[in-house]
Amino acid sequence: MRRLLCAFGLALFLTLPSAPSAVANEGAPGALPPSVRIKPLMVPVVNAGRIEKYTQVEVNLEIGNALKLGEVQLSIPRLHDAILTAIYKGVDEGWIVRGNIANVPALRRRIDESVIAMFGKDVVSRILITPIARQSSLQ
Repeated sequence: MRRLLCAFGLALFLTLPSAPSAVANEGAPGALPPSVRIKPLMVPVVNAGRIEKYTQVEVNLEIGNALKLGEVQLSIPRLHDAILTAIYKGVDEGWIVRGNIANVPALRRRIDESVIAMFGKDVVSRILITPIARQSSLQ
């Protein structure tokens, strides 16, 4: 029995990799680039000149240039205002209809233009826009 356990242990030892794998050399699998989350933005849904309900939208900015992460984090209040302006522009342009984002590429492009104006090109690599909640208007 002891020989069987020793043989099994030796076989297990020999099957373990002796050198770090290629995945370890490339970095941690699934490691995400740094991102900045803009707190949820409350957007009114207007129908026939009346606020029907509210929807909340959350925006995450993936930072392509990690050296600029601190600068972007310090500018979150300005980013919040710029993104809210872009969302209201989207409502005016018809990109957001009854609380649903009908034209995501146009809204993303508008947000990207604001980000480029603030930080320059290639600082933000991706923009994620997520509707997170809806609520009825207060009567």
